[in-house]
Amino acid sequence: MSALQQLGIDSSFFIQFGVFFVVFLVIPQMFFKPFQRLVELRLQKTQEDRVKAEELTRLANEKFATYREKIQAERHKVRGEYEKLLSELKTQEAHLIGEARAEAKAITQKTVDELQAQSQQLKRTLEADVEGLALALTETLVKRQS
Repeated sequence: MSALQQLGIDSSFFIQFGVFFVVFLVIPQMFFKPFQRLVELRLQKTQEDRVKAEELTRLANEKFATYREKIQAERHKVRGEYEKLLSELKTQEAHLIGEARAEAKAITQKTVDELQAQSQQLKRTLEADVEGLALALTETLVKRQS
């Protein structure tokens, strides 16, 4: 033991070495391995969540694409109905305008006929009045001359 004593190693060295060896074997089992397991679980959960998020994103994109297709189909359908209704309305408008023109023409023709009849009646009345006035004027002149 003289070499150990020269190095300053006594019996407490072996006790300290034993304690160090026990701590060296126990601490990794008690602290480092649970911490490492926790880190690995966290990594695994993160990876699983990333996969789930990618799947949900894919599903959302598929639903969005389906939604866009349905919207496009409905817009096309509504556009067709709108154009059909617009065409029907234009046809009805043309029909109503035609009827209104025919009615206006009939009313105008009736008014023209009535005005012509009134004009002819006024001419006859004036002619009768002119004859009567001419006779009265002639009688008045004849009486003056006599």
